[in-house]
Amino acid sequence: MTTSVHSRLVRYLAATGWLPPDDLGQLGGLWRHVETHDLLPIPNQLEDEGLDWSAITHRLAQIERSTVIDVLARLNGFAVDIANLRAANDIVIKDTIPYAAGVALVKEGWTMFRSSATTALGPKSFIRRYRRDGDEILAAARMAQTRRGSYIIPIYLPIPEDVDPPKDEPHIDGLQMTAVPEPMQRRVMRTFAESLAALDILAVQPEREPSSDAVHDLIRAGVSHQFAAALQRLLVDDAVDEFSSTFEWAPSGGPAPRNLGTVSIPSAASQRIKSVAVKLRSVPSPRAEEQFVGPISRVERDPDGETGVITLQTVRNKRSAHVSVPVSAGVLDQAWGWAHDHRTLVIESRVRRTGEGLMAEVTDAVSPLMLDIAPE
Repeated sequence: MTTSVHSRLVRYLAATGWLPPDDLGQLGGLWRHVETHDLLPIPNQLEDEGLDWSAITHRLAQIERSTVIDVLARLNGFAVDIANLRAANDIVIKDTIPYAAGVALVKEGWTMFRSSATTALGPKSFIRRYRRDGDEILAAARMAQTRRGSYIIPIYLPIPEDVDPPKDEPHIDGLQMTAVPEPMQRRVMRTFAESLAALDILAVQPEREPSSDAVHDLIRAGVSHQFAAALQRLLVDDAVDEFSSTFEWAPSGGPAPRNLGTVSIPSAASQRIKSVAVKLRSVPSPRAEEQFVGPISRVERDPDGETGVITLQTVRNKRSAHVSVPVSAGVLDQAWGWAHDHRTLVIESRVRRTGEGLMAEVTDAVSPLMLDIAPE
């Protein structure tokens, strides 16, 4: 393994919570993980096919509760968010599905991702034209080799290497909290995951058709007609009993959404998903100037009182932006927990430009996306 690859390994460790050795010996040194206190010996000289390299990747996979393949993908590309798309079935040969079903998984999975890349830049109930900026983000996505377990296709979405390594938790000092920025690539993957989770919680689990309020919640989460229709086309395949996706979040992309690990949609829900897709064709998209979705970037308490301001990292006019909302003492108290749990929030209000940036005109016009999703 060349010196440059060794440097990339060291950079990856530094970005994922490892502390370098206090004393570096002639042969190498012990790295220590801040949270788990695990120790990892890193030789100064490594070969990418050698026993030392194999031991390091296997140990990292154990600590990160991941696979060696995904650890290697992160090391080679430094940072990737991963969605493992799975079409489960019990009626055909293990680890295979019919050719046509495999084609459907790739095709409809692509449509769902492309739809998410567009709605990540602003909620849309029906996509008349995919956004170019979203397509450009998705152009970097890669499909990895299939895995065992019915039929699994890993999709890698690289996080830019110029993203600063984040801290494990938001910084809080009593009066204010600041969080690391969310890369647009993470926003796209998060939107994909939240769209699936919203469909499960609001359309599949309830034993009734989604209400108008539930449909609007789906749109806020990033669900579009195109997303729901693609999922429904996949679920009606006779060889697919369930569609699911397991998400793995690159540590260098910022704090992972704690409530988005695995989402599963059974084929029995295909009619419910179809009904949602039909409704989304006729529901108007929310006005872009009145709805903003994203993670918390800052919470600040008024030093002279109990009220404060919550700021979201969001998208406005298809560009990354920060929008703030004034909040009462009660909402401010909740905001610290939302920030700690890395919740996605929604601001519903017109905004005005102030000396402090974009500010919502309505106090307390903020709430968590999908209140029914509890953090893990």
